[in-house]
Amino acid sequence: MDHPEHPPLGGVGAEKPADPEIQALCDSVKHDFEKESGINAKTFKAVCYKTQLVAGTNYYVKMDLGGGQICHLKIYEPLPHTGQKASLSRFQCGKKMKDAINYF
Repeated sequence: MDHPEHPPLGGVGAEKPADPEIQALCDSVKHDFEKESGINAKTFKAVCYKTQLVAGTNYYVKMDLGGGQICHLKIYEPLPHTGQKASLSRFQCGKKMKDAINYF
């Protein structure tokens, strides 16, 4: 039986409000996001997120960049035993605050 807090392996969970841990995760990839997107984000505030359990965790995060700019980030966090850091996998800009976070 699937628990609603933990989707089955590979499934994307329910949207949750961002918390300080998610903000810290996003802050850890801000430099890479700015470099790859060409956006100098004055604001970089995580609004909400979803997770996907794989061989580690994919985080899909709605980011408020200020000035009405919203981007969705996909951040991969490897399993702790690997000793590897989280990394920015992909992002989608041009989103609106009302847009749902979807798998990408």
